[in-house]
Amino acid sequence: MQKRNLRHRVEYTKNKHSRAVCKENTIIIRLARNLSKTEEQDHIQSLLRRMTHLVLQENQKEEIDPFRYLLGGGDSQTVTLASGRKYILSLKPGLRTKAEMTLRGWNITVSPQVRRARLHRFFWSLISKSELRRVTQLVHAINMETYQAHIREVRLSFATTQWGSCSPKGVIMINTALLFLPPRLLRYVIVHELAHRRHANHSATYWREVERMMPNYRKPYMELQGYRLPQI
Repeated sequence: MQKRNLRHRVEYTKNKHSRAVCKENTIIIRLARNLSKTEEQDHIQSLLRRMTHLVLQENQKEEIDPFRYLLGGGDSQTVTLASGRKYILSLKPGLRTKAEMTLRGWNITVSPQVRRARLHRFFWSLISKSELRRVTQLVHAINMETYQAHIREVRLSFATTQWGSCSPKGVIMINTALLFLPPRLLRYVIVHELAHRRHANHSATYWREVERMMPNYRKPYMELQGYRLPQI
């Protein structure tokens, strides 16, 4: 388990309410306007205590970080999906960042100007594009088994804050990170999002709809809480 050394800094804002976020192991406390010095200290201590607790809770979770070796300076890595599919990503320096597909993965040219976060997203986008067809077929197959709802489009993309989403127009988004987790968790998220075609909320009625199609949904739901998405 990787420990995180937390720092913090204070920012003064014009907002009505104070809040805190954590970015790159730094807790950023954004103070509301018109606070007295005593109120500022109270807000700082309260938010720092609360955010530290939340970060430590997250630290207990297993991070989905398949590209760590490449992002740490490695020049070649094999990533393996839960399906057993393997992709080889090989890096070399060049004028601009681009990828050439091979029989087993990609040869990736990396510009010296590219930032780590952009490169990280680029890796995720390659997996997303390659696996989109398979995931789309899976979503439609599960939909036919369950709700038979209208689906306008299936999207596969990496997100740092959600496992999936369902728009009012029927666009289902599945987080690419799920492809590195046990297939039962991917299936749960798909059923979860399809249920939103019936109820666009998380009401008791919505959860009964999920349970109707997946009676044991609580088990994968709880299992999913043991993972955390990498922050880019």
